[in-house]
Amino acid sequence: MDYFRIILSSILLASAIFSGLASIHLFRKNDRVARYFSILTLCIGIYSLGYAMEIYSNTFSGMAFWNSIQYIGIPFLPSIWLLFAFEYNGKPLPLKMKIPILLLSVLMMIFRYTSDDNHLYYLSLSVSTNGYFPILFIQKGPMYWVQTLFFTSSVIIANYLYYASYRKSSGSIRIQSQLMLVASFFPWISALLDLLNIAPMHLDYTPLGLTVSMIIFLIAYYRYQFLNIKPLAKDHFFQSTQDGILVMDKNYSIIDFNPSAASLFTVLDQHAIGKNVQLLSKYNGLVKLIHQGEEAQYDMVESKGSYKVTTVNLFEKNQHVVGYMTTLVDITKYVDMMNELNYLAFRDGLTGVYNRRHFVSLGSSIVEESQHHHLPLSIMIFDLDHFKQVNDQYGHKAGDEVLKKVADICRNTLRTEDVLARYGGEEFVVLFPNTPLEEAQIIAQQLLINIESAEIMDEGRKINITASFGIMGVDAVTDDTLDDFLIHADRALYLAKSEGRNCVRSTLVKEPSRQTTKTL
Repeated sequence: MDYFRIILSSILLASAIFSGLASIHLFRKNDRVARYFSILTLCIGIYSLGYAMEIYSNTFSGMAFWNSIQYIGIPFLPSIWLLFAFEYNGKPLPLKMKIPILLLSVLMMIFRYTSDDNHLYYLSLSVSTNGYFPILFIQKGPMYWVQTLFFTSSVIIANYLYYASYRKSSGSIRIQSQLMLVASFFPWISALLDLLNIAPMHLDYTPLGLTVSMIIFLIAYYRYQFLNIKPLAKDHFFQSTQDGILVMDKNYSIIDFNPSAASLFTVLDQHAIGKNVQLLSKYNGLVKLIHQGEEAQYDMVESKGSYKVTTVNLFEKNQHVVGYMTTLVDITKYVDMMNELNYLAFRDGLTGVYNRRHFVSLGSSIVEESQHHHLPLSIMIFDLDHFKQVNDQYGHKAGDEVLKKVADICRNTLRTEDVLARYGGEEFVVLFPNTPLEEAQIIAQQLLINIESAEIMDEGRKINITASFGIMGVDAVTDDTLDDFLIHADRALYLAKSEGRNCVRSTLVKEPSRQTTKTL
């Protein structure tokens, strides 16, 4: 059956050539995982070449020579196989662990090449026959069994890593991990046949098993680009990032999503794979944002959170769109912070009412609008009476509580269209749009009563407070400005203070050049 020996040798020789070319190609990749894979294929190629020529040889010297050639690659197969598995799964070993693993391979090589002297690796070599053609008969020494244990342990650990990856992955990543797991079983099975001496025709099928594994690895490489878009370091990021990630094909069918996305959208479960992104239509506006492909803010009612939604195209090397990836970045804290900053830009930090700057801006706009339509308008400034005594007697903390209480009273007394602001210190200002003086006076009088009767407590002590009010109003705004209104209201306030405080004084301006002062 020389023809079978020739066919088997040719297959192994083809494997060696293929492995060598693949090793050169992979080594050129600027990727550490690809470099490990390159060294692994080189070791497989050397093993295949040596065994092909060993089978083809007819003499003992030829068989022994090519057997020794195999051991340029064989001792390093378990160490590189193991290191490659760790690198691929995103768990690279530290240098202090890599060195002893590689040193063990070097030690196995030394034992093999000194075996003729110490018989630790091979007890003896001789030519025998399997009934069809001559083969090299090997009596295994103790170091051979150490090498076998080393290889078996490496394969078991690698299989566990691939299986763990398979269990925790989904979508295309799960398929890649499944391929790696399946591929890792072939050398184990072939080595087991040799170990138990049950291999057909007493041949070593390990290089063939390794070649099959390498081919599956390469299929995964060219079909799924696992060395470029996966190793599992990227999968680890995909699984652990706080950002929600949704992967879709070119028809917007869901092919993958990470746990963060699943926690955001309860409809994303194992049954969601393969379904159209319209599955998310219950989340108002989200699907539209995904289809638009533009960066936008999305506010989720369910989680009361805000997210930056970005959808990007996924391209093949020929620049054809093969799918889309949507990321949802939680910007709730940022949005809350911006809202707080906007709030502080317009509001008084203590009382929560408008601050003076925003009142001037908003009030000027209201005056201009009233002037354009010749509408009535009133403005009121009021000041808390003897407020310095409150601070001196009860402390500034109590004084702050008084200001906040007065602001609450104003909010409960004034109308929704009235514009309230803290004008400075213990002074407040109110603008009454489309309101004649008489109506504003009624509101002011009610506010005076509410402030005077308010119960403000501080550590069991009641704080009594009153306020003085100055109001200015016009039947129709003509060429008056906000400053004009404030000046007249301030004069009325001064009058209220000079006439005993805790009262309302007002000024009605019928024409810009004429004014009438009223006492209430």
